[in-house]
Amino acid sequence: MKQSYDEFSKIMNGMARKFELSKVFNDLLTMSICSFHHTNIQSRFQKKDEANEVLYMNTIKPYERETLNEFAKAIGILQLNAVQNPYSDTLGEFFMQDITKGRNGQYFTPEPICDMMAHMQINNRKDEFNKRVLDPACGSGRMLLSAAKINPKNYFFGADNSNTCAKMATLNFFMNGLRGEVAWMNSLSMEFYGGWHINTNGIEIVPIDAEQSHIWSAPPMREEIDLESKELGDTEFSGEQLTFF
Repeated sequence: MKQSYDEFSKIMNGMARKFELSKVFNDLLTMSICSFHHTNIQSRFQKKDEANEVLYMNTIKPYERETLNEFAKAIGILQLNAVQNPYSDTLGEFFMQDITKGRNGQYFTPEPICDMMAHMQINNRKDEFNKRVLDPACGSGRMLLSAAKINPKNYFFGADNSNTCAKMATLNFFMNGLRGEVAWMNSLSMEFYGGWHINTNGIEIVPIDAEQSHIWSAPPMREEIDLESKELGDTEFSGEQLTFF
């Protein structure tokens, strides 16, 4: 992964000589998600989704052809890394090391800790699939990537209040072939700003609104505990409980 990170960082920082690095990075995420839109992939780029096309064209507008070619190279590095180092998090590492540099507490959980927590929570049986795994503050999605190392056949759900983090997680899901949803939302107040279904009906990314979001529309719920009449061990849960990190 280090080689991929170094190559990716070199390209991104090269483009940052003309543009702010955080803008370049966010535009890369947006371009990638737009490119992998359901309509583009299913039609082999013979059809266009109007809203997706407008977003893509507005995103690339500030850049010349030479710079756009550099974006394409950066995306290619990410795709190749997903093949050579599946479930690694080049995007999150670059975001921490080159953009936030730890400001506002944005240091993601180290990968070995993510792997340990995943093993504590996820059943190691490969014959079990279609279970749902949720991280309500997913960052770049690396906890869920660690869960996928154990069983990639599950459905993975991530939510984050940061638009940049939600887009990183979405791209990490897509490039690693994970099925599920990423919501850009506040998991505490349940304010929903946007989201995507990833690989749920073939290889694709589909933008969604709140009503289409499983995280927002059907969050895991727990019955209220009557402490006077129930012991904690007797508490019953309503709905289908997700595995939490």
